[in-house]
Amino acid sequence: MTNHAVAAQPISRCAAERPRIVAIGGGTGLPSILKGLRQQCGCTTSASACDCVTAIATVTDDGGSSGRLREQFGMLPPGDIRNCLAALASDDSPIAALMQHRFDGSGELRGHTVGNLLIAALTEMTGDFQAAIENLSRMLKVHGAVLPSTLESVTLRADFEGGEQLSGETAIVARRRPIKRLSLARPARPLPEALRALINADIVVVGPGSLYTSILPNLLVGGMASTLSGIGAVRIYVANLMTEPGETDGMSLEDHIRVIYEHVGFDLFDYILVNRRPVPAHVIHRYHAFGANPIVRTDDTARASAQLVERDLAWTIEGGRIRHAPRDVAAAILELGRSGRPERECATTAAAPVLCAHATPR
Repeated sequence: MTNHAVAAQPISRCAAERPRIVAIGGGTGLPSILKGLRQQCGCTTSASACDCVTAIATVTDDGGSSGRLREQFGMLPPGDIRNCLAALASDDSPIAALMQHRFDGSGELRGHTVGNLLIAALTEMTGDFQAAIENLSRMLKVHGAVLPSTLESVTLRADFEGGEQLSGETAIVARRRPIKRLSLARPARPLPEALRALINADIVVVGPGSLYTSILPNLLVGGMASTLSGIGAVRIYVANLMTEPGETDGMSLEDHIRVIYEHVGFDLFDYILVNRRPVPAHVIHRYHAFGANPIVRTDDTARASAQLVERDLAWTIEGGRIRHAPRDVAAAILELGRSGRPERECATTAAAPVLCAHATPR
């Protein structure tokens, strides 16, 4: 077995004032968490100085602007990285807004974002994807760090019920069939700085985000799950609000935790943070029309090991979409971090650990 051990080293100059937080994921969920944590820590303007939040983002996207740049330049997909950088930039940053601009029209730039092109240009100039991220981070004066989980080109592979196998994130999502097993097409080494961030963390947050395209791709990188299982940080899983059509149809909260366990083989979480604010009926109806529904909990708590914590976390935005409220989620994360790791009141068996119903942090 490959040894991914990394010596613990200080990574933050503000550890005495604020907890060191690592957030893992991708898509739209991770930037929301990052923005909330940045704001809760008081890092709202370019004059603020804090670097206690580290994002570890997936690099398996092969569609859209990221996929085109990945194919054309042989680089890692920049989209998830870009979103994290924008989320950690100050609220008053004009560059962050510019980075998120997506070109319209019918030319070659159509669909590309300015931020993706900047990362591509910096990668070509430096010859190094990680150096490109660091350079752009300095330009944006981001409050924290953004790291890819690996610097290797990785491709997702899915085995579906019935024996079909597909490769590539876009093809897997488009298939809209229950996934039996997700894997990386080949083993990938983790970024050493990502493991070091985990080792030094006081709080680690996983999710919210797509189970098969944002969460598992990070945890399947060599050494990521095993490191997360062995650290002393408070480890929090932020549950999704809705199921995802074609990916997690009919899956309960417990099913999500079980799938993670079955893929990585480790009990990773101390707390499961879930929303208790009712989703408006008209929003549920709108999502149901597209095949999505609120994620429910079952009574399957016999194999529990992580504590369930309920908070008001959801908000409705324009167009009837439901999202996590960044500040509310961040406040709950910081509260759990201050509470410390819970007492293990629930037994863990050889089967997948799920959660302790109605538990509260001590």
